[in-house]
Amino acid sequence: MDRKSGDTGSEKHMSLGLAAALVSLSLNYMLETKFKIFIYNQLDGKHIEREVSHTYLQISHRSEVSCMIPLETLKSPSLGFLVDDSIAVGVEFIEFKKVPCTGVERISFISNEKSSGSCSWYIEDFFQLSRPVGYTFQIAGYTWYLPSFELNKKTLELEPESVLCKNYVALYLKLVDESGSHLPTSSDVMVDAVLSIKRQSKGVLANDPLGTGTLDPYQKRIRNNFTRNSKWGYPQLIKLKDFKNPSNGYLVKGTCTIEASICVFGFGNNHSY
Repeated sequence: MDRKSGDTGSEKHMSLGLAAALVSLSLNYMLETKFKIFIYNQLDGKHIEREVSHTYLQISHRSEVSCMIPLETLKSPSLGFLVDDSIAVGVEFIEFKKVPCTGVERISFISNEKSSGSCSWYIEDFFQLSRPVGYTFQIAGYTWYLPSFELNKKTLELEPESVLCKNYVALYLKLVDESGSHLPTSSDVMVDAVLSIKRQSKGVLANDPLGTGTLDPYQKRIRNNFTRNSKWGYPQLIKLKDFKNPSNGYLVKGTCTIEASICVFGFGNNHSY
């Protein structure tokens, strides 16, 4: 979902993107492409299309076409884009060249004044969650998102979106392109962030055999460059059994608190040559 830049109204649009799998890219070459990306009209066989030129590299492996179609137009049954709750999208390549790449030039801009802030996400009745929940907040003029937790009530296990390995709890931070900044694909925000699950009470942790009860909460630092809609984090932040153990203090009476501290200290642009 997206809104047109500078649009103060509430009309939402759908955007489309095309990403190259990182495993298919190399530092030794880049993919110069030109293609049409389209939304198919299932009633009259016509479609809405945009022509795109993009150079794919490991540092710029995704292109996006904003505001392809107004959401209300897409949802109208009489217009033929949404039929039986299904849409059809596609891509047609016009040019596709594999070009040797001698390197990448990076231009970084470090701000004189850092912008920072923090937030806490308090989750109640953790074991009663029946649908995905997430937390959206704004810091330093950007919109951020902590991806959802979802619990399978039959097994009391977290669903894969938040846990890549069923024995661990994961934690991620995502930069959402809703703040009006509309970063170009090749630009990024330089971020220093700390994510943690707050320890609400002292106890004897599984990795604290002496029982000192003085360890800091599980927390991880992310120092990375966030592009629009990118997500960084840790798939194995804490073992699920340690998280669920009330004596460790992370999940107390079915509640837990996720904390995020974010500092934006610069911007960057990548250019291939």
